[in-house]
Amino acid sequence: MKSILRIAVISLTLMTISCTNQSDSKENSESNKNTYNIELVNNEKWKVNKEMMVHIKNMESDIKSTSNQSSRNYDELGSKLDENIGLLTSNCTMTGKAHDELHKWLLPFIDLVKELNAADSKEDQKQSFEAIQESMNEFNTYFK
Repeated sequence: MKSILRIAVISLTLMTISCTNQSDSKENSESNKNTYNIELVNNEKWKVNKEMMVHIKNMESDIKSTSNQSSRNYDELGSKLDENIGLLTSNCTMTGKAHDELHKWLLPFIDLVKELNAADSKEDQKQSFEAIQESMNEFNTYFK
């Protein structure tokens, strides 16, 4: 009887630990999806003003255009992204929480573009380009 009771207690303990670990890993994977720690209010995307969104959409278009090229010109893309980043930052008129949240995305994006421009090989450029694509997808998840 003691053996059965002991097995039951051990089984319940293992099931409890297993369930707890599964819910913890779900929470962790959901928080890992937001690599920029961008906060949403009521699950609403942040609004980026028109003057700035033009430059972001230009960058998105350049990224998509490059992804459709059979022989990708990463150097040209890097130059175009740099130009639009300069225009974006010089035309920044946003304020408040939306501005702060945009910076959480923009600063790492700028670093990715710098990595693309500094890459020594086509393989390094390709890896930087893929990270830039992912970053733009993140932008579209949190901003409109």
